[in-house]
Amino acid sequence: MSRNARAEGREGGRAGGWRAILLVLALAAPAFAEESRPAESHARWNRETVDLFARLPVQEGGRVKPLSTFASFTLLALNGRRGCTTPEGVRLEPTEWLMDCLFWPEHASLYSCFLVQDTQALDDLGLAHEGKSRRDRYSYTDLLPARGKLFELASQYDRIEAKLRNSVQGQVVNLAHNVMQFESITSSFYVLRSTPAGADCAAIARVFGKDARPSFSGILARAAELRPYLGMADDPHGSGASGDPVLRGWAEEVAGSPGGLALFPPPPGAAADAEWLTPGGVAAEALFGGADMKQPVETLAEFELLFRLRGDATAFGARAESFRDRVVAAARARGEYDKIPLEVAFYRGQFFYYAQVVFVFAFLIAAFGWIKPTKLVPRLTTGTVALGTLLLVAGITMRCIIRGRPPVSTLYESILFITAVSVIASMVAEWINRQGIALTLSTILGAGGMFLANRYEMQEAVDTMPSLVAVLDTNFWLASHVTTVTIGYGAGLLAGAIGHVTILGRIFGLKRNEPSFYRTLASMTYGMLCFGLLFSVVGTVLGGIWANDSWGRFWGWDPKENGALAIVLWELIVLHARKGGYIRDHGIAMCSVFGAAVVASSWWGVNLLGVGLHSYGFTSGILLTLIGYYVFEALVLVAGGVAWYLKRGAGDSAVAARMLPGPEKVG
Repeated sequence: MSRNARAEGREGGRAGGWRAILLVLALAAPAFAEESRPAESHARWNRETVDLFARLPVQEGGRVKPLSTFASFTLLALNGRRGCTTPEGVRLEPTEWLMDCLFWPEHASLYSCFLVQDTQALDDLGLAHEGKSRRDRYSYTDLLPARGKLFELASQYDRIEAKLRNSVQGQVVNLAHNVMQFESITSSFYVLRSTPAGADCAAIARVFGKDARPSFSGILARAAELRPYLGMADDPHGSGASGDPVLRGWAEEVAGSPGGLALFPPPPGAAADAEWLTPGGVAAEALFGGADMKQPVETLAEFELLFRLRGDATAFGARAESFRDRVVAAARARGEYDKIPLEVAFYRGQFFYYAQVVFVFAFLIAAFGWIKPTKLVPRLTTGTVALGTLLLVAGITMRCIIRGRPPVSTLYESILFITAVSVIASMVAEWINRQGIALTLSTILGAGGMFLANRYEMQEAVDTMPSLVAVLDTNFWLASHVTTVTIGYGAGLLAGAIGHVTILGRIFGLKRNEPSFYRTLASMTYGMLCFGLLFSVVGTVLGGIWANDSWGRFWGWDPKENGALAIVLWELIVLHARKGGYIRDHGIAMCSVFGAAVVASSWWGVNLLGVGLHSYGFTSGILLTLIGYYVFEALVLVAGGVAWYLKRGAGDSAVAARMLPGPEKVG
């Protein structure tokens, strides 16, 4: 079975599997309670060791990624931000926080890293929250007394479809998932320390000695000798084929443990799509599997030793380097490490954050130019927008290299790509007409697009470079259909933005004595609609061909398909109305604003339905934002209609006045 197929299976069985994991973790409550006992503060990690761990590869979500990426999005999901503060006031970056969770779980359990949006959820759990604000952060120790109730309610609410849950139910499910994730990480070394002793286990006594208490990796290193005692083969020592119940019980417990990170590459000779292993996974393969697990077990032994050296910075750093070398060598041999350093550099570069800052700065420069026009302002604005665009394109390019994908394969990436298309198209329009309008729009679209992208990433709090669902796992169609139709989205939104300038400019009397100014805007809007229509038509047709190839039909009236068709039909209507003289400059502006709402509906709105073959794009938490956008556009259209009506009335009055006879003709 391929990795993508397994990912699909996990998605399909998420609800039942999630409840099963909750049950397993609930049974392990005493272990987590032991880890969360108060402890004195410990020395902070040195910078070199943190950097070393940041570049460690780990598999999560169907792909191999840097440990820093996993830590960043995990902490973002728990805490609502990429940072955590210790009770002593020390600010931790994501990798440091994750290292504390792994090696000092008793300390990490005291960090207030669980964001609760509304204390009503805590009231339902019976947890006190005196001295806390309505939206505040809590530690694992704070939540521990209500752990059982939390998982019980989460199991009930998980049966409710996500979009039908109320806010408190959603918070309870989310909080339970976050607690489960935290426990999975902090339980890594608990599994490694729970080994049977020779005094309690006959099999351990025979292989290691009566007084021995071997390490976790030591037991796995001699799995071949212990396997007969698991009841899986004839026992050469004469203990009987039934084996040792103590050893078998321990082996089944650790092999089925949900805790730990998938830090251990599969053994040499494993399939190309073989999953990486957690400590429990290494135990399962060594004790119950048939593969040669020497390499993973030796790597696990290095990892196991790290916990014992956690208080000695020098020795820990040296052992961590040895562990890193083993993991990297195994990952490189499988071709799964080459892009890890680039991904670390990408996230540390914060290209999209700095692009947003630069676009905002460009807008301020442009705004100053409208207040006090000078020849220098357009040049500064152009240079600043070019810098922001360069950062944006560089970030998109790095993502393409890391993923080995075209620039648009997720909703998040569509925001980045549409922003880049809109800004570049605005700069081209400015180069053609040099009115300053398109240049100012480029700053607004750039800053707005980057804000939306960063907001989306914070809202979803999941890895933005996930494995794709099977139907999307094709670079050809992603590069042709998705990229093309997304360019059409960008052009349609830019036409709508120019339409806003026309409507609001007329309302506020901008350049009222310069009719050529609005004719230029109308020409720009018309050109963008033509540009958008071309790519929308081609993209929609390519989408139908892809649908025929994947699903056996060209068109099925799927909501996403209907959204794409709506864009094409509306832009055709607008262009024909303009050509036929039914609408003029103000009319095309009004129609382009409405067209931008149609684009938003196709781009985001249909995903909220959660139905159809394109329902993989569902995004929670965006409904109110989308409604707010529609309300704003409706107000703009109403205001534009009123302005048109008043202007028409004034024009009729002027014509009537010219037709009246003058005073000298009366009488």
